[in-house]
Formats: sequence, C-alpha cells, structure tokens
Amino acid sequence: MKHAPREHQRIYLTFYLRVFEDDEFIGFLIDISKDGLMIMSEGPLLTNKFYKLKMKLPSTLEWKDAKDRDRVIEFIAQCRWTRHDEVDKEFYLSGFEFTELHEDDNRIIHMLIEEFRLK
Repeated sequence: MKHAPREHQRIYLTFYLRVFEDDEFIGFLIDISKDGLMIMSEGPLLTNKFYKLKMKLPSTLEWKDAKDRDRVIEFIAQCRWTRHDEVDKEFYLSGFEFTELHEDDNRIIHMLIEEFRLK
C-alpha cells in the first residue's frame, strides 16, 4: 500500500514521551509532526482503528495553566500503519494521524516540536 506524500515533516524528539490509551500504557512517542505521530510499542497496534490517546508531557515544557498538575494532552488519532521496528524486531512502530485535537493541545504539540526536536 503506497502512502500519500507527507504534508509536514516529522520531527524526531530528543527523548521519548509515554503514550496511553485510556489508562493503559501503549508505547513511546518516537516522532511527531503537525499531522500525526509515530509510537513504538511491544505489540502491533490495530491499523485503521481510532484511538483515544493521552500523552504525558515533560516537566520542562511551558504548561497551559500553572494549576494543571496532570501534564497530559488528550487527542484522537487513527492508526494508519504498523510494522516491526527494523532495528529491534521485538518492538513495533505505528504511524498515527490526528483526527481530533483541541486547539490548546495543538499549540502544545507545536511547542514540543520546536523545543525538543533534534538540532
């Protein structure tokens, strides 16, 4: 299956953030763009499924409200593909496209991209 060309370049982060579906840990954020993200997990994720995801944010990132202690953003993303990691076959990589993302959380994602990308 051939994928459409990427509209926004993916940014590889300098460290991995934890991603959850509901309260279940599903994997680590590997890279992110304005359109989606890639997660590394211990098992394959379901292609074409819409996931309600939460991502824990680093304490160094400027937060939307000083009273907020949970430091997570929530969004819905569709898993577009999943495959074995080429480097370590014990793990899987899955690509997600954002389908529902609140404006404040979108701003946080842009901050992540700018502040924590590999230079």
